[in-house]
Amino acid sequence: MRRITAAAAGIVVIGGVAFLAIPSSPGYRGGGSGGDASSITWDPGVLEESVSRLPRPPLTAAESAFYRDAAAAAWKYLDANYQSRTGLVNGSPEWHYTTTWDIGAQLLAFLAARDVGLISTADYRQRVLKTLGTMERAQLYDRAAYNKTYSTTTGSAGDGQRGATGWSATDLGRLLIAAKVVATRDPDLAPAVERVVKRIDMSQVVKDGYLHGRMVGSSGKPWTFQEGRIGYEQYAAHGFALWNANVGNAAAVATNASPMDVMGVNLPRDRRGLDRLNSEPFILMGLEVGLTPDMRALAEKVLQVQQARYEKTGTLTVVSEDAVAVAPHYFYYYCIIANGKPFMIDLVTPGKSLDSPRWVSTKAALGWHALMPNAYTRLAVDHVTRTRTDAGWASGVYEDTGKSTGTLDINTSAVVLEAAAYQLRGGKPLIEG
Repeated sequence: MRRITAAAAGIVVIGGVAFLAIPSSPGYRGGGSGGDASSITWDPGVLEESVSRLPRPPLTAAESAFYRDAAAAAWKYLDANYQSRTGLVNGSPEWHYTTTWDIGAQLLAFLAARDVGLISTADYRQRVLKTLGTMERAQLYDRAAYNKTYSTTTGSAGDGQRGATGWSATDLGRLLIAAKVVATRDPDLAPAVERVVKRIDMSQVVKDGYLHGRMVGSSGKPWTFQEGRIGYEQYAAHGFALWNANVGNAAAVATNASPMDVMGVNLPRDRRGLDRLNSEPFILMGLEVGLTPDMRALAEKVLQVQQARYEKTGTLTVVSEDAVAVAPHYFYYYCIIANGKPFMIDLVTPGKSLDSPRWVSTKAALGWHALMPNAYTRLAVDHVTRTRTDAGWASGVYEDTGKSTGTLDINTSAVVLEAAAYQLRGGKPLIEG
């Protein structure tokens, strides 16, 4: 290990701005990226100090105003699409349904909005308790866990086309993180939170230290499967760990990792296949509970490789999962590694990689700039400001045209609020530890 200095790191110019660049640390041991990957263990290496760990300067008055305005715009979506009968928020303006993942997102958004001063404590409590009350009554799948989707107008299980179809362990993980954040920040809400959490039968979701989903297959019969790949798996596992579940295998990055070189950056691909490595889980963990050491080491590389693509191709690159109004799927995962291939698009049902659509993610740009600010993340934030509208923030900017996706959704709105709260709280996650 060595200390990074300006002389050692060098200066890189991005968009006409000079900044301190962090050189790659050793990315794996056991040889190059060729050969038998099953016998090679990915090792992120550890930098004693990096730019992302240096003390952050306080926000300027202009920066504070920017983040307050950014949060206010994001809140417009949450407020306009809030269903007072259930306490749930529409996944998109036209889709009056939500996922368990996004129920977690809205709880965190409510807290961020209170932290920023957009809603009062009384309003915050009323919305949270309404949401939790709906979850206490919500239909579980197989009496074990919350269904993948729910109606925001009635609270019933389903997505408008089908009823209860199964659970996602990844979605449950985010709900559990949100539950712990709410209970920690407001202990008087903890009893209601705990009633919601206790409805989940952990023994059916967590087995042998791994997370398992259960969904109705094409045959109409339910099937149970190990769920999660590097990045999302560790984020979701952290949610279960916060509620004392034994998820040691799922929580460890290196357990199922083998090295892969992407744009000169050593990254872990998942030896189980069906990779889905992108910005989302690292940003969420950092903003909500703080990054664990292994996730921070990987997060630095995940950001580094996106910058590397920009330096080599001239295409601004900030990838994540987003709602994008492009038929026929409308929701895409823009990945650094998808199914073993670099910088490809994955679908909700994994395993098929696409070349498009490609976009710069609004929430990921603001999230990275909150967690690991440098001139490149500043450039990305400036780039996505064009997505802001009177109704909220669109999900991103298309790489090829530079135009906004025009797609508003709860996930973008929630993460923008979280990023703004993180900045205005002096670089502190919603809870720590």
